[in-house]
Order: sequence, then C-alpha cells, then structure tokens
Amino acid sequence: MIVQKIKVWYGKIPYSLKVAILIALIAKLAVFSVGYAAAYTTAAGASTEPFHLVLSQFAHWDSPHYMFIAENGYVNEGDPANFIVFFPLYPVLVRLITFDFAYINLSGLIISNLFSVVAVVYLFKLAKLDYSGSVAKKAVLFLSVFPTAYFMSAAFTESLFLALVIAGLYYARNDKWPVAGVLGLLAALTRIAGLLMLPVLAVEYFHQKNWKIKTANLKLLWTILPALGFLIYLIINYQVTGNFFAFVEVERVHWFQTLDPVGGLTAAVGWANNGAFPESLTLGYAQILFAAFGLLMVIAGYKAKLRPSYQAFLLLTWMLSVSTGFWISVPRYVLTMFPMFLTLALLSKKRVVTFAATAISSAALFYFTWLFATGTWAF
Repeated sequence: MIVQKIKVWYGKIPYSLKVAILIALIAKLAVFSVGYAAAYTTAAGASTEPFHLVLSQFAHWDSPHYMFIAENGYVNEGDPANFIVFFPLYPVLVRLITFDFAYINLSGLIISNLFSVVAVVYLFKLAKLDYSGSVAKKAVLFLSVFPTAYFMSAAFTESLFLALVIAGLYYARNDKWPVAGVLGLLAALTRIAGLLMLPVLAVEYFHQKNWKIKTANLKLLWTILPALGFLIYLIINYQVTGNFFAFVEVERVHWFQTLDPVGGLTAAVGWANNGAFPESLTLGYAQILFAAFGLLMVIAGYKAKLRPSYQAFLLLTWMLSVSTGFWISVPRYVLTMFPMFLTLALLSKKRVVTFAATAISSAALFYFTWLFATGTWAF
C-alpha cells in the first residue's frame, strides 16, 4: 500500500523536475567525494573512521559555532559569547532532530542537505512560472555547480536560507501571502539578509497591483513579517546580553566587521597584492572577483528584464554582501543571489556556452571544496 502511494506520488513529479533534482544530487555527490578525498589527505584524515570523516569534512569554521548553539543555546561568557552573531533558526532545527550530541554534525548535514533539495525544487518551480523547463533545469544546474555551492552540502545556513527565500517568493507569486510572509519571517531568523525579504516582498506585492497604491489591501501586512523575525532575534540578544544590538558590537570587535565597503575592497586588494597563497586568493582575488561578478549579475538581471522583485533581491543582497570593512565571505554571500541563476540560464542559449560555463564553474567548485574540506579558509 505504502509502496503504491510512493509510486503514485513519484509519477506526479514532472520529468523535467526529476532531471533537475538528479542534476543537483549528482553535483552534491561529486562535492562530497571531493571533500572526502581532501579530508583524507590531512594529517588526521587517514586515521579517521570513514563515517566520522564524512561528518567532519564539511564542519569547519562557522559550523562548530552553530553546533554549540544547538547543544547549549546562547551564552554570555567566554568565547562562545561571540556566537550571538549567529541567527537561531538553523541551530534550533539541528537541535530538534538531534538525539545524541555525539552525532550533532550529522544533524547539521541532514538539515543543510535536505533544504538544499527544497531550494532546488522551488528554484525550478519559480523559474517555470515564467520560463521553459529547459531554462529551469539550467538554473538548477548553475546553482548546483556554482564555485561556492559546497556550502549547500556543509553545516552552514546557505541551504536553509535559499529554500526559505526562494519558496517565499514562489508563494508570493502565487498570491499566497500568509505563507510568503511566514517564510520571510523564518528567513530573517536564519541570517540578517532575511530582513531583505521585507522590501522584496513589498516590491512583488505592488508589482502585482501594477504599482497602484490605492488598490492595496490587508494582504500587504504579510510582507512586514520579516521584520518580526528580526525583532525576535533582537529580543534574544537582549535576553542573553542585556543589549538588543549586542551582535553589532561583537561583529565589530571579534570579526572586525563594520559598514565600510570601500575599506573592504581596499583590504581585499591588499591581500591580493601582498598576501601569501592561498590567502592571496581566498581573502584577495576571489573576494574582488565575486564582488565584481555579483555586480555584473545585478546589471545582467536588469538587462534580462527579470521581475522587479528579483532585481530588488539581486541588488540588495549584493549591496549587503560587499557592505563590510573586511571582505571575508563575499563568494559565499553571492551564492544566495539566486535570481542570477535564472539570468545565467537565459544567457546560455547555446549548448557550448552551457557546457563551458558548467566546466569552468565546476572546476572552481571542486578546488574550493578541496580547500574547505582540508580546513583552509574558503569563505
């Protein structure tokens, strides 16, 4: 009976969507394989049990901080007090499926990889609202092989965030504003960029109203929910530290992050010119190249006449990505500019262009995956 229901459900999935999911899963398998090979080459890798090596290969840098929050909550003493800058939804979800903290990394990987598939499905569905199945599949392909797409397989928030914002816009497009608003709220509980969903949803709402403000109704209020998500995060800051904006000071003091895009660019140029390899690449050239690529995608999205809400998301996400005085994760932040994958799909009409772009991007993806899995800073 259950098998029969599964067959019926599977049969209802459009063939092109099945292909898109398969593309994403193949890319993910390749990323995990490269990551495992890289982790195995490290000093501890060869002597680590395979299962535990898989659990640790993509659990570097921010990942242990999220796992700490999942296990212990926010604290206000010692170095873990600095973890207040990490938003709560991802560690909460990790905690909900963790039954043994010895395997908490497994929970983190499950959440990230599950939502990466959700993100792929909704990207495909969103693309299909305006374009052909071919464009939708290409959009999924370009997301799956983007040079920093390994974060969608790692214990980070990228997959969860992308799933929430893409699904949020999908439901907004279908006039399901309560669902869109709640997803925007959850995005704002995942990372600060989720707050951008407020203006983006508002742009989508008024676009559907042909920009006639007088025709607005109470559905517009649902677009404000992302602000509520951010407010909840501020309340958490206050409950833990006694300061609603404690995260701002921690970002400034501990992570050297301030609102200074010119300073960020200048520092990246300095790393590119004077840093030793691979820091000259990861903290220098890559930061500059991805910042420039993100801006190019903003312009290309405008030229491609994407929907105003997509253009707004591209622009605002790019501005936030390059807004700090220390460019350290621009390539990872640019990954979340998901409308650019629609743009790239529209631009790659010829098969040779699609093949070349896929090959180049995949090579960069595997290289950065190797760096990340060996514990080297890779955004």
